[in-house]
Amino acid sequence: MRLRELKLFHNGQGRQCFNGYFGCDASITWYDGGDLCCNVNNSERFCSDEAGIEMKDLNICLNPALRRTIPAEFGNTPYMENVEMSYNLLTGNIPPEIGVLLCFKILDLANNSLTGSISSALGSLVNAAVLVQGNDMITGQNKDDKIALPSLCSNVCGFDVSNDPTRCPPECKMLRKFYDEAKGKEWANSTGWTDMFNNHCDWYGVECTRKGEVVSLMLGNY
Repeated sequence: MRLRELKLFHNGQGRQCFNGYFGCDASITWYDGGDLCCNVNNSERFCSDEAGIEMKDLNICLNPALRRTIPAEFGNTPYMENVEMSYNLLTGNIPPEIGVLLCFKILDLANNSLTGSISSALGSLVNAAVLVQGNDMITGQNKDDKIALPSLCSNVCGFDVSNDPTRCPPECKMLRKFYDEAKGKEWANSTGWTDMFNNHCDWYGVECTRKGEVVSLMLGNY
C-alpha cells in the first residue's frame, strides 16, 4: 500500500445532551453499553461510542470524537508523508515505529490526550514538522518532568515546542556549547554528552532538579 496522506483532524463534534428518556436509541434507565445515537431533528442523528457517553441529571450526553491509541502499524506505511490527527481525543504513547518513516513532512498530533514520553525515534524525522502542543500529559523520559529529548529539540527543525523552555531547556544547548569549547572529546569520561537521544540530566557529571534545571557539574578526571 502506498498511502501518503492521512487527515483525520478536528473530529470532535462537541458535547450535546438529550432528554434521558426520549429521542435516543436507549434511555437513561436502559443502556447496556456500546455505541449510542440520538435524534437532533427529523433528519439528523448524533452518535458516539461508549467512551463518549455520559448519563447526568436525567440527560444523556454524547461527546463524539476520534479516540483510542495510535496504532504501531503506522510503521508499515513507508511512503507516508502527512499525518494530521490534531484536535481529537487520542490517548497513549506516540508509537516509536513512526520514527522509521523518513518521508514524513508533517506529523500533527497537537491537542489530543496523549501520554507517556516522546520516543527518541522521532529524532530521525529531521525534515518533518512534528507538532505535539496541547498534549499536557506527555512527560519526559524520567516521568517526573516534561523534557523532550535533545535529538528532538536540536535535530528536528520543525519540532513545535523547541522554543518551550519546559520541553527543550536552554541548559541543554548551553551544555553542548560548553562541551565543544572545553574539548569534551578529550575528557576522560564524557558518557552521555555526545548522545543526542539522552536527557541532558543523565549526562556524566550533570546534576539537575526535577524540572531539568542544572544545579551542578562534577567532571572529575577519572
